[in-house]
Amino acid sequence: MKPLELDEVDPDDTRTALGGKCRGLAVLRRHGFRVPATWVLPAGPSPADLGGADLGGLAGPGSWAVRSSAAVEDGPGHSFAGLFRTELGVPFDGLPGAIARVAGSGAAERVRAYQARAGLAVRDVEVAVVLQRYEPPRAAGVWIGRTPDAGRLEWASGEAEECTGGSGTGPAGRACLGVQRALGGVADLEFAVLESGLTWVQYRPVTRPVPERVENAGPLTGVPASPGVVTGTVARPADPYDPSWRPGSVLVVADTGPDWVPLMAEAAAMVTTVGGNLCHAAIVARELGVPCVTGVRDALLRLGDGTRVTVDGGAGVVRVTGR
Repeated sequence: MKPLELDEVDPDDTRTALGGKCRGLAVLRRHGFRVPATWVLPAGPSPADLGGADLGGLAGPGSWAVRSSAAVEDGPGHSFAGLFRTELGVPFDGLPGAIARVAGSGAAERVRAYQARAGLAVRDVEVAVVLQRYEPPRAAGVWIGRTPDAGRLEWASGEAEECTGGSGTGPAGRACLGVQRALGGVADLEFAVLESGLTWVQYRPVTRPVPERVENAGPLTGVPASPGVVTGTVARPADPYDPSWRPGSVLVVADTGPDWVPLMAEAAAMVTTVGGNLCHAAIVARELGVPCVTGVRDALLRLGDGTRVTVDGGAGVVRVTGR
């Protein structure tokens, strides 16, 4: 098996073996937007067999990004954001192992936890593998559209910008608006600023609307990341495998990553000290229907284990109701 070049992929191809990420990149390429040099190994063979693919045509200096592209990923209903494996900066001789690991990540427990909470069939997922030439970015960001003419941009540094077609929008915001308008509708985009210029690394539909920030007078405030109001008891596990975790608690942590998804799926609500409403915790919380407030800087200082709180994810407020 040899990898397909992205130029060989028809964005309208409905074959599930290519996966959502591959199709999104093909859509961007078809519209003339710059994406990294990309190849794809379709799903179907075992992870070990994918790892044994003929990569001779890719040999040479430089490093690679090895990314997932499952059929269920980056779709209109569920993004499975961050649940499958990604490996960056992989040397050519490390590609077989990285490909096998990424292809095998569809069997991870966090994927099953997400499926269960989202009401999806709980099963292992076949994962296609995207191979991209990798260049460390000078900056990176995420865009989620609110309307065809407006959206929110967040940089990896944590800086955020509400963008419209008006004069207050910066170059990156204008670029995101331009892509969104060309694609039609609202878009969820990821981009990287490289030495060679702006490059688009992901396009997918927006699965859930981003809550608007509202003014409030709550004692603890942050970013409204996922709507809903829940009263519960705080739990602060030290890591995703902490046996003290109590399902049904309000999960309070600094930040989340893919390994936290099983706990997120069991949480009544979530509070993080960093992040915005486009971060991993926010996107997954919205898709799972878990109220979430991100960017509550003092949460770990003021919310001890066992504290009773009310989390209003739509307003970005956390109120202490008891100890």
